[in-house]
Amino acid sequence: MKALRLLFACLLTSATLQAAPLPESQKIDQLLSQDWEKAGLKPNPPASDEVLVRRLYLDIAGRIPTLEEAQAYTSSKDPQKRAKLIDTLLASDGYTSHMFNYWADVLRLTDNVKGRITAEAYEEWLKQQVKANVPYDKFVKNLLTTDGGVWDSGSIGFWQRDENKLDHLAYTVQVFLGTSIVCAQCHNHPFDKWSQMDYYHMAAFTYGMDTKSRGIELSGKRPEIDKKAVQAMSGAEKKAYRAKMQAEKKTEESKISREDMQQVKRAMQDVMKPLRYTSAEWQEGKLPSLPADYKYPDAKPGAKVEAKTMFGKDAVIKPGETQLQAFADWMTSPENPRFTTVIANRMWKKAFGVGLIEPVDEMTDSTVASNPALMDYLGQLMIEKQYSLKSFLRVLYNTDTYQRAATTHEVPLGETYHFTGPILRRMSAEQIWDSFVTLSKGNVDDTVDDENARLHQYLDDLSTFLGTVKSKGAEGLVQVAKEGRAKLDANQKQIDAMKAKLEADKAKGIDVTAASKALAKEAATLRRASEKDILVALLGKERADDLRQGYRPEKTDKEKRPQVDPKTLASMTKEQRKEFLKAYQRNSGGKDGMGLTSRASEQPSPARPGTFLRTFGQSDRELIQNASDDASVPQALTLLNGPAADVINNPASKLNQAIAKAGSPSDKIATLYHALLSRAPTANEQAILNGVIKERGDKAVADVTHALITGSQFLFVQ
Repeated sequence: MKALRLLFACLLTSATLQAAPLPESQKIDQLLSQDWEKAGLKPNPPASDEVLVRRLYLDIAGRIPTLEEAQAYTSSKDPQKRAKLIDTLLASDGYTSHMFNYWADVLRLTDNVKGRITAEAYEEWLKQQVKANVPYDKFVKNLLTTDGGVWDSGSIGFWQRDENKLDHLAYTVQVFLGTSIVCAQCHNHPFDKWSQMDYYHMAAFTYGMDTKSRGIELSGKRPEIDKKAVQAMSGAEKKAYRAKMQAEKKTEESKISREDMQQVKRAMQDVMKPLRYTSAEWQEGKLPSLPADYKYPDAKPGAKVEAKTMFGKDAVIKPGETQLQAFADWMTSPENPRFTTVIANRMWKKAFGVGLIEPVDEMTDSTVASNPALMDYLGQLMIEKQYSLKSFLRVLYNTDTYQRAATTHEVPLGETYHFTGPILRRMSAEQIWDSFVTLSKGNVDDTVDDENARLHQYLDDLSTFLGTVKSKGAEGLVQVAKEGRAKLDANQKQIDAMKAKLEADKAKGIDVTAASKALAKEAATLRRASEKDILVALLGKERADDLRQGYRPEKTDKEKRPQVDPKTLASMTKEQRKEFLKAYQRNSGGKDGMGLTSRASEQPSPARPGTFLRTFGQSDRELIQNASDDASVPQALTLLNGPAADVINNPASKLNQAIAKAGSPSDKIATLYHALLSRAPTANEQAILNGVIKERGDKAVADVTHALITGSQFLFVQ
């Protein structure tokens, strides 16, 4: 840390501080200034342009700037360049990628689940919400009240994440209300006021969400009825309606033979498998029961528990609303004592490195922010900005406090930090990955929100399939099955004729071994074709084939040719070009390479154990924000000897193309510094580098590259 302090002292000598351009930013600076005065502190010195441009790109876009981006900022004389850059980055796809990674950690989003198509649709939905800057309160309501199939909205992935409804409630309260109640699921909370009964009262709000697919009911057509109309029925009316539906179902099923029904089911079984994890349906009136070992005197084990809020006002069910909608309204209301505070505190921590309230998701009635006046103002600001996270972050990044040098000393646990500047932070695994992608490929942010065409086609096919089945009804499906059975009978006659010929040949002493195998294969094909004809008749051959094949993501093959300067390629020897092609294969995701072709948000979510992202601490998504920023020996080995160093030294990378254009070893190393740290070497560093160049010659560039990418100045957000 001493070296870092010396480094900052060198960097800040020529820095100047710009006044905050927004009145809200000035208000935050004023509140912080009052706190510094009370604590007898001085703010950190202003950060240099070189430090600030790198920090802004990492904090907002999740990656370091390219050489061109950094140089454009530092060379600009525009007094409004910082505010303009903040606006540009907040509007970029880099912001979408970076915020997706953030929310994926918070929501424990993973595609390593049984319902893969739902998980991928959920990921895409989340990116679209971030890109569109959907107000946070609306975003949360969308998650809580989603209903239907994944073809309607990928947001049902929120409910599919946890099969256990009680666990899901605990995560929901912790994420959106910043309150940990998980202990109260099994017993009264030992460190807070929540009882086990409180937990079940809250669980009653969400218990009616059913995520288990019932498959397709082969019953007759049912009259369409508005769900709101059903919700408005009395208990007796709902009971009568269900009885009527059941009677209609039995009547229709009595018209269908078992054989016909089985044939329909066989034809659809391949299509039905992926539907198991693709829907979420709200069922009004379902309530949780207390566990069998419930031991408190306020109720008996097994008793049903009604919905009741933990704190604040009651959740009032308005006419035409479900209990879940009332819960969502209560949770996201500005009058909720914790909802607004939690998200304002989360975003403050994202910008400055530590929250005004820590931990951010373990608030209690006795919790007090480190700066109560500032916390109150941030809550008001979030409401004023109508829960627009971009607008809120824009204010934070435009404060003059944010543009000060980072605090390099660690804040001891339990000690108040007075925010004399942002906290020095280590890059997240995703920021490190995305920075390497930038060094290798340049700015690839515009590939982040590419629509998954194959996924949408498959979801559209599923929706069409279900709609067709529903519109046909049992009688229509069976009619198609009977037509298929007629073809089956015709095929069976063909099979019987082939068998008869084989028997005749066998009687004549002809070897029919090969013919018998061919017949068995042909017979199986004919039988399968007969059953498949049902699906083809319903949907057409192309859609039927696609559905039977299932969802298989398309493998993109971007940038097939090396992106390298022609002059650089021409200057290589034959052996160098050979090594270049090998390196390019690794850079394109070969067997042993990093596959630095896209940002972390486009990789498997989360990455598999043992991969670069997981080695550098990416969350396994089992717990909320479970990522680690601790350094480790495997990380150092990966940077020194693994694919990262190989890609950085690869002639195909943008970095090496820039280095190749530089002249002397000194110029090449200066290019390295600008690419990795967005600055030139200091005078002291240059003196050391001159010695390295003199001693190592052309090898000095590789040596300095290894030293820089493994050093704290590269791996930290300064």
